[in-house]
Amino acid sequence: MNEVERLSNENYLQSIRIHAGFQQPCEVQDHNGILLVAGASNFPGGYWNAAARDNVSVDPGELAQAARAFFAPRKRMYTFSVIGKQDGDLEEYLRDNEYEERFQIPCMSVTKPLHARETPDGVRIETMSSAKHLNDFVEVSVLAYAMLGLPEVHTRAMFSKPEAMLDKNIVGIIAYRGEEPLATSVAFTTGECAGLYWIGTRPNAQRLGLGALLTVESTNRAFDAGAKAVTLQASKFGEPVYQRLGFETYDKLTRYGPKTLE
Repeated sequence: MNEVERLSNENYLQSIRIHAGFQQPCEVQDHNGILLVAGASNFPGGYWNAAARDNVSVDPGELAQAARAFFAPRKRMYTFSVIGKQDGDLEEYLRDNEYEERFQIPCMSVTKPLHARETPDGVRIETMSSAKHLNDFVEVSVLAYAMLGLPEVHTRAMFSKPEAMLDKNIVGIIAYRGEEPLATSVAFTTGECAGLYWIGTRPNAQRLGLGALLTVESTNRAFDAGAKAVTLQASKFGEPVYQRLGFETYDKLTRYGPKTLE
């Protein structure tokens, strides 16, 4: 694992903590290399109800036992995040113990600014800095991620404490046409790396290239601010789009979970 991969993986793991800060109520257990989050809804997604390790020396069985003890009283399903190159032993343990593989997503990164893209006529980009921006961000995210199968209730639960998104290490941008918010992107800076999250476009603004535009804008702003690498986790459908922009796939993130409530 090279330096860029290490920085990118650290950003992803820190993003679990950052997403926990957006949710209210949210319970977090974070010590001795084990990170457990019970968020504001019962959705067993990697940011709502999450189990991960941020130290590869943590024994997989110890992580699994801690997750069972944490989630069982809450009667919740949950998700383990397994990064391919660094979590081989964890993946082997989960498979051997009949946890189910839910899906895989590509881990991608870039180490230099991307070619700038032209902003469509009538569209402007604003940096999130107000309550209105936060509300617009959530509304676009609700619509955009519903198209990917994420129910509205879970998106709203994720951003039940939206003011946390105005942290100095978080930069969100929104594309507008007039007063209508069309597309969003947010970057989390962790040390020398920035990670892009919640890149989404509302249904009536598809095919304008806004997702690519905001990806490039967020990436280049991060490099201007001193980042050495920018990372994201793409859908399999989004992977070729990001590759065309200049991102390279360096690993895979697999999410596992128990088959039934434990």
